[in-house]
Amino acid sequence: MPLDAHIPGTGVFSVAPAPKKPKRTRASASKVRTGCLTWLVTKVRHVKCDEEKPTCKRCKKDKHKCDGYPNLNAVQTRRASRSPSANATATACMLARQIRNTSAMHLTAPVNWDITGDNIERLMFHHVHNCTVPDFGASTPLAKLWSNYILPLGYYSDSVKHAVIALGSAHRAFLENPFYETQATESSLELSDVSTRHYRKAVSEAIQIMADPSPVNIRITLISCLVFVCYEIIRGQYDKAVQHLRSGAKVLDSLHQAALAYRRNPASLSAYDKCLAETVENHFIQLCDIAGMFSCMGMDASMLIEEDVVPDLSFFVQDEEKDQTKPFTSVAEARYQLHLIEVMFSEAFDESWVSCSEGSTCRSCPSPPENGKGSPESTTSRSSTKQAEWDLADKHFREWCVRFDAFQQALPERIDPADKDELKALDFSRKSWEIFNSHDTPCDMKYSDMGVLHELVDMAEDIILGKTQGTRPTFSLAADVVPSLSYICAFCENDDLERRCIDALRRMKRREGMWDSQEMANLYEFIFQAKSDNTWKDEYNWESLPNLARRMNNLSISSSGREGSPTPSSMLSLL
Repeated sequence: MPLDAHIPGTGVFSVAPAPKKPKRTRASASKVRTGCLTWLVTKVRHVKCDEEKPTCKRCKKDKHKCDGYPNLNAVQTRRASRSPSANATATACMLARQIRNTSAMHLTAPVNWDITGDNIERLMFHHVHNCTVPDFGASTPLAKLWSNYILPLGYYSDSVKHAVIALGSAHRAFLENPFYETQATESSLELSDVSTRHYRKAVSEAIQIMADPSPVNIRITLISCLVFVCYEIIRGQYDKAVQHLRSGAKVLDSLHQAALAYRRNPASLSAYDKCLAETVENHFIQLCDIAGMFSCMGMDASMLIEEDVVPDLSFFVQDEEKDQTKPFTSVAEARYQLHLIEVMFSEAFDESWVSCSEGSTCRSCPSPPENGKGSPESTTSRSSTKQAEWDLADKHFREWCVRFDAFQQALPERIDPADKDELKALDFSRKSWEIFNSHDTPCDMKYSDMGVLHELVDMAEDIILGKTQGTRPTFSLAADVVPSLSYICAFCENDDLERRCIDALRRMKRREGMWDSQEMANLYEFIFQAKSDNTWKDEYNWESLPNLARRMNNLSISSSGREGSPTPSSMLSLL
């Protein structure tokens, strides 16, 4: 049996929910406190030891090698000698007390404290499980990847464990002061120190395992990279997050190329490439789930910075259901299939074949060539190809809508609250695509029925501001609401609607990937004011959002944050 078959979280899994089973009553049993060493190492799997000596029956039954029982006296001696320093204890107590006293971010007592480390490390790991991941959306494929794979892997891999602790500390600091509007508190500075220290440990561990490639280490590297992306985004270091996305995508591309080379001529591969090919062969489904997260986050980042971040990862997409008329089996499946269609739309879009019908200028339209000349033949050929790709994407989208309607009609009256929230988000995304695709060019939105656009803003406010967590900052991986409201604000050319979008973005206190609602509100407030003052220049229409943010900083339009910390505008201008 391969080594990683015993590692929590490294088995092949599907993000689709398992069918519900009849409710069973838990059998009564005494709590295990002195189990065998095998149980102590693997108790994250929730398998009890019957404590029979010299070899427990559970190990015999499951065909595990029983490692015997620990010397309790020696364990107690080691624990006493490893007591934390006074400063570390004070820091942990202070942070724990701060968390207990913060009602908006209250944490319940941890269920599992068996992650190695001191109290603050365990607390931050638990925070990711109980606060950070739930904010991702419990029914989304991204959240399921975290719950089913990334967090369990933290019990085995030091790289993943330290990365998760760093993320938890950074997220706690984000909740206290997400936009650096106030002076840093003592606890947020302590949290920053903790996150930086564990991030460096995680990077160091990742470098070591990369030097020893194996199917397990390759996947640990990819998972660590994903956690690093989230860590950098939540700290506002978007440029570093993009670097991690591209680095992870390169590993996935190497796996892809090695798998293709192995199919052509296995004997020609080096030992390293054979290891890559073996990883793809034995863990393809798992790699599809990992690649899906890179693809989702990469596409959302590409929309923001207007350049490619993650290459084509379609090799790591499982075969679809042949019957495209069947209802979806879960909200997670509906979300993933919509993402694949959004990728198709993104690849079909090409600025070279989009132009304003009236010769006006907008941010989506290509800037005119300096010599006023173009190549009609190449443009026509390119337009024909892209139009065909767009039509195919639109066909798949309409099929998705039919399947989604059938799925919703078959749902019971009472559904899980997480599924209900995800259904609202999917309804919003569907409505957004229907509205945006009804126009030949983005700047045609100014001819839309403003009442329909106001209804879309109503949906956004219901999704975000209607939640109890709307009172506190939220970090989500799926970019649904913020990009759509930003898009409306950019192209509707209606003062009342623009003002409403800006106000809604500002009240949301929400960061969806790199799309920060406060940052977008500041940016479009600047644009709105510049247009009102007649200081807006036509050349700004072809600037990317990061470039516009840099202009905003240079003109000192945005409010400045504390020294040494990024302001909302400066975070985007880093890209």
